[in-house]
Amino acid sequence: MHFKTFSMARKLFTEEIHRVSLDEFKKIDKLPLVMVLDNVRSLHNVGSVFRTADAYRVEKVLLCGLTSTPPNAEIHKSAL
Repeated sequence: MHFKTFSMARKLFTEEIHRVSLDEFKKIDKLPLVMVLDNVRSLHNVGSVFRTADAYRVEKVLLCGLTSTPPNAEIHKSAL
């Protein structure tokens, strides 16, 4: 059996990520999916959901119950 060896991954430079601008992101078709966060108390989890929703181009994130809402420094930090 032949196995490939992989070197350590390196952190990519911003130019290598090929991120779209905010205006381009607003125009891109979104995945017709709505994520609902109900009583999510962890600010880090809320931020993580926003980050994941952006990555997968989810159409909406709805927050209800006791879920914290932006703007919040802890949510912002996790969403980066």
